[in-house]
Amino acid sequence: MNTLYFKLILCSLLIFTLTSCDTPKSLTKKGDKFAEKNLYQDASIKYMKALDKKGDFIGAKEGLRSSGQKQVNAYLDDFFKSKNFGDKRAAIYHYRNANDTKEKINKYNITIDIPSTYTTDYNSLVDDYVSTIYVEAMDLLEQENFSESEKLLKEVALLKPNFKNVNDLKNVATFEPIYRKANEFLELEKFRSAYYEYDKIPNSYQETKERKALALEAGLFTIAIVKFDNATRQSGGESAISALVSDKMMKLNNPFIKLVDRTYTQSFIDEQIMGLSGQVAENTNAQVGELIGAKAIISGKLVSFSKQKNPIVRTEKKAWAERKVRKYDEETEKYFYETVYDKIKYQEYRGSTRVQVGFQFQLISTESGEILLTKLINLNRSDEVHFAESNTNYRNIVPGNWRWQSKQSPNDVVETSYSQKRALRNLFKNKKTLLSVNALANDIYQEIATEVSQMLNNYNPENE
Repeated sequence: MNTLYFKLILCSLLIFTLTSCDTPKSLTKKGDKFAEKNLYQDASIKYMKALDKKGDFIGAKEGLRSSGQKQVNAYLDDFFKSKNFGDKRAAIYHYRNANDTKEKINKYNITIDIPSTYTTDYNSLVDDYVSTIYVEAMDLLEQENFSESEKLLKEVALLKPNFKNVNDLKNVATFEPIYRKANEFLELEKFRSAYYEYDKIPNSYQETKERKALALEAGLFTIAIVKFDNATRQSGGESAISALVSDKMMKLNNPFIKLVDRTYTQSFIDEQIMGLSGQVAENTNAQVGELIGAKAIISGKLVSFSKQKNPIVRTEKKAWAERKVRKYDEETEKYFYETVYDKIKYQEYRGSTRVQVGFQFQLISTESGEILLTKLINLNRSDEVHFAESNTNYRNIVPGNWRWQSKQSPNDVVETSYSQKRALRNLFKNKKTLLSVNALANDIYQEIATEVSQMLNNYNPENE
């Protein structure tokens, strides 16, 4: 019954979808209705959609030719009125609307007419208007009103792309305020801010290329990753985190972060760390940056690692298997099906794993020994499985309980509610693999490395 109902719904939706699709004919009719109301622009849109579906649909072509010409004529009437009232700018854009409409319709091999007198008048208006606003833009540029000058110069470039030196002046109006702002940041030794402002400007503009390179070089923050410590009994965790941090930092899209080539011996790096702690000669502290070639050192320590693993345990459960039995009714002389329940057993499995990791991270200045960044990261991850298995098709298994398998008991119970059957049957579809401690730990190491790399990516020493 449910299957039949679903099929009927599906067929109804399919019929509705097919009948409700816009065809060239239906689109043309919609266009005709718009045209009857003198809504020629809306009508033209419908006709063009019809022709997009069927390029040679006669009704749509005729409708588009008629409505398109009427829409163009309306724009030309507005052009004529604005010109006579002395509103050059409005007249220019009315003509451009007419010409844009003509070009759109021409793509459908339909010719729309714009009398040459209108084109001549338009060109004359453009010459006068462009000359006027060009002078205004020059005055604004001299007054260093860059934003207003840019608006006018963009309009000049739109109406007459090759007018005098409009493109060069437009670049000045657009890029000069950004260039000046970048220069101010550079003077204030805000190298990152300067770099990103220069990055908005073409390298060819004034000294942008050279100054951008200077900002990058001056703002470069070189970092060395030293061997991480491990205060737990879980071996290898600190090395895994170190490798992941290094890998993620290499992939950062941050031009100001650079990892020092780790070709130095560990004993050499250990000496630098001792210098930061005051455990070797005092002058070591001052030489750290030069010796390692880094402005800061990343140190880390695996401070805690706990794991809890409950292996998968199997439990035997009682249930029922339902089946249909064909029977004959002697009174009605008809066959019918009866549901019967057989006693069965199935296996239910449970297991879980949990891992906790604590990691202490520090970013230390090699110049002063100051801790620039620090955070204790504590993360927990867990996994569990709860599933069932049986030799019986799980789709026929019904929850319940019984006392004896070979005979009936008044205490036997069959749970036939839909929710209970679904809950049990879902157990047979659940995942059966429990993530290991190492797998969960590796996930945590990945998250720790991601958090550390993002903290480093967001750190800006110029804000200190």
